[in-house]
Amino acid sequence: MADGLQGEAVKPLILKKKIKVAAGAHGGAWKVAYADFVTAMMAFFLLLWLLNATTEEQMTGLSDYFAPPNAGAEDQGIGEALAGMVASAEGAMRSASSPPSTTIVIPSYGSEAAGQETGEQREAIQETEINQGKASEIQQEQEMLDDALNKLKQSIQEDPLVRDLQDSILFDVTEDGLLIQLLDYQKREMFEPGTDILTRRAIRLLALISGISVELPNNVAITGHTDTGTQPNATPDYTNWELSGDRAAASRRWMQENGFPAGRLVRVEGKADPELLDPRNPQDERNRRISILLLRDHPADTTATPVANPASSTADAPDSMAGPAPALDNSGAAPPPLPKF
Repeated sequence: MADGLQGEAVKPLILKKKIKVAAGAHGGAWKVAYADFVTAMMAFFLLLWLLNATTEEQMTGLSDYFAPPNAGAEDQGIGEALAGMVASAEGAMRSASSPPSTTIVIPSYGSEAAGQETGEQREAIQETEINQGKASEIQQEQEMLDDALNKLKQSIQEDPLVRDLQDSILFDVTEDGLLIQLLDYQKREMFEPGTDILTRRAIRLLALISGISVELPNNVAITGHTDTGTQPNATPDYTNWELSGDRAAASRRWMQENGFPAGRLVRVEGKADPELLDPRNPQDERNRRISILLLRDHPADTTATPVANPASSTADAPDSMAGPAPALDNSGAAPPPLPKF
């Protein structure tokens, strides 16, 4: 029997141990992933609801609140100067498509400072334009006055009725305008003695001056002057002051009645004898005169320069006019000599 047992093969005993795990092969990891997904979707829909319920002003305020204080367009290179480009450490300009590089912050000067600088430049440009415009207007006005002066001188030469009166008219270019003075000279009076009655020679000269001045836009001022002597018709109530004023008014009246616009006769006054043409000879007949001033619209910074009368010479002038000795005033300074006719 033992031999029979030895003849049979002994089969090995195999034991299988099964370990049971809760939830089987799938486990519970999917629940965690699903919970994360649901949470994300809830947050997404909550964000959509908040965006829909928020006004534009609130969103702008939130954007400004979370924006960096120094992260402006100038710092990020998105302004007009850089146009979406930034400066690298080497100073090269790179666009968004360029390889990554280290960037440096470009300092911002601030919008307020830039606006203030632009305003100052704009004011400077406007001031320059205004000054240039004024200079141009002054130049044009000076050219008109010079042209009027040349016409007066030419008219005196060509008109036989006033040619012999050229020594009785004096021209001065002053900072106030073109000054024309009608003088009593060599017994050729502009007014009847002691009155405001115009003589024929004065009317001839006024007609000549009015005819040329009426073509200009300048306003006119008329001033009467006398010498220091007592006039024939003087009374305590009628002195050189009244006489000079009446003569200026008579000149204005004649010009207005003969076509000169009344609105351009802006000033008429009498100054008697304080402003003498010849201070050395207070009673000289040349101090009795009428001044007609073509006023500048734009005052010019010029020095009064006497303009000699046409066709006149020093040899033909009397000794008192050729070179009078300067008279001393109270300060001891010598006034300039009278212009030569």
